[in-house]
Amino acid sequence: MTGVNIVGPPRWQNYVLESGLRLEAFWQNHLSSVRHVLFVLGKGFDPRMTLGLQSLLKAGGSGKRDVIAIVFDEGVLSPSKAYEPLVQKNWAALQNLISARGNLSMKLLKIWSNDGRRVGSRNAARVFGALEDFAGYTDIVIDISALPRGIYFPLIAKILYILDKGTADEGVKKPNLHIVAAEDPLLDKRILDEGVDDTATYVHPFSGGLEMEATADHPKIWIPVLGERQGTQLGRIYDLVMPDEISPVFPSPSVNPRRADDLLLEHRDLLFDRLRVEPRNFIYACERNPFEVYRQIRRAVLHYRDALQPLGGCKAVLSALSTKLLSVGTLLVAYELKQEKFDIGISHVECQGYTIEGASQEAPPKAECELFELWLWGECYEA
Repeated sequence: MTGVNIVGPPRWQNYVLESGLRLEAFWQNHLSSVRHVLFVLGKGFDPRMTLGLQSLLKAGGSGKRDVIAIVFDEGVLSPSKAYEPLVQKNWAALQNLISARGNLSMKLLKIWSNDGRRVGSRNAARVFGALEDFAGYTDIVIDISALPRGIYFPLIAKILYILDKGTADEGVKKPNLHIVAAEDPLLDKRILDEGVDDTATYVHPFSGGLEMEATADHPKIWIPVLGERQGTQLGRIYDLVMPDEISPVFPSPSVNPRRADDLLLEHRDLLFDRLRVEPRNFIYACERNPFEVYRQIRRAVLHYRDALQPLGGCKAVLSALSTKLLSVGTLLVAYELKQEKFDIGISHVECQGYTIEGASQEAPPKAECELFELWLWGECYEA
């Protein structure tokens, strides 16, 4: 962060975030004119996979409604393979939804290279390569409900970069970018990482200058967004980062008023006995407002930058170990500050696959979720 001086307001200081009945009204209003929509989602077993598309199609409107399904294979030994009947059930529902409304295509995404290296994040950043990939569309909707962080982080970051830097033909407007998530903290708690990797890594493209020898003596700040049953992952990320200061983020307020307290109790031994985290370093952010998470983490990073300027600045590492909305807030901070040449990264621990606590291979778990929409780029931000 040496020499970086950010004095402007946060990029997403003003934002559009809709949910519930307000989201239904938003889609109806937004789609009342001719809109050509490209809807991107993940093909998986998560029962929330098609909820976002259902909501959009229910709003009606004219124009194209095309869908790209990202298909990723975690390997032949992945425990996710046990839920193939649920995947096929979701796929059939998706085909029925889009059959009379638009085109459905797939993008195959390799998680492993031929020599056994993880390449999922890098390949996710290559799903779209240029502004021309979105030609003819007025809106891009990325539904992250059935996508893991290691895929939707680089996917969203790459699309934001394309929209920020890409050059459109004269008279052609760039499309809007929306993120959709079906939020259910209780279901997220039941989807468990299986076969957790022995070491943590940095999610592409958020490794920054974290491993450069020229800045090796700069203090490292680690800001993990805490989630349930992530003690192993937290420990392995710590071993990778070896931070000088830690500021964990707790979800508060939240649907469960005791969630922050429960997380503190769950991770008490790691936070206090091993890592010696100071309670004054705790950050609290609204569970259901990713832009609030974004603001709080951004403010903390800039505070550390200013406080440590006499030492040449600092490096910041973020980790998202919680729900979809909290994770997106983390991504927005990393993307904005990376564009400003900050040494900032996102650390993460991959796994072999997932299991769903209390669900069978045939019967999907019950989901009591609420749909959220984040408008990240486009008309609403035009001066």
